[in-house]
Amino acid sequence: MGQVVTRFPPEPSGYLHVGHAKAAMLNQYFAKAYKGKLLVRFDDTNPANEKEEFEKTIMEDLQMMEIVGDMVSHSSDHFDLLAEYCVKIIKDGNAYADDTDGAVMKQERMDGIASKNRDRSVEENLAVFEEMKKGTTEGQRWCIRAKISVDDPNKAMRDPVIYRCNVESPHHRTG
Repeated sequence: MGQVVTRFPPEPSGYLHVGHAKAAMLNQYFAKAYKGKLLVRFDDTNPANEKEEFEKTIMEDLQMMEIVGDMVSHSSDHFDLLAEYCVKIIKDGNAYADDTDGAVMKQERMDGIASKNRDRSVEENLAVFEEMKKGTTEGQRWCIRAKISVDDPNKAMRDPVIYRCNVESPHHRTG
């Protein structure tokens, strides 16, 4: 049997609560029970809500509960790789750039209606993604959505947003 690896992925946007503590304890329990590893991976992809203070306090709280990760990482450790993957899935035709207003996008997803941008060309989508990476005014209007389904019974799977441009809130680790 392979080695068990469990993951506790807090977002450093607040303090731990009872639900977090339960999840962390269960992850550590199963990692130890199966002679595996516990990965603490900070999901730090939303800089508008995240602070170094929260990350520090989360680590202190885990230590107080005697929860020690075998490895600590951050989603932001992989921003360059995530951007490369985004380019790949755009080139593969599995993602597209969308500038639909948030409220309209939500309603279209609920109603199973495809975005007007869903069938844009790969070249157009790549050009928009480059503007997003540069943080230009034009790039900030757009997001990248996974091209999964417009009418999946699970509405969360209806072309979800997978990449946004946020220049107003510098990232607490990467700037």
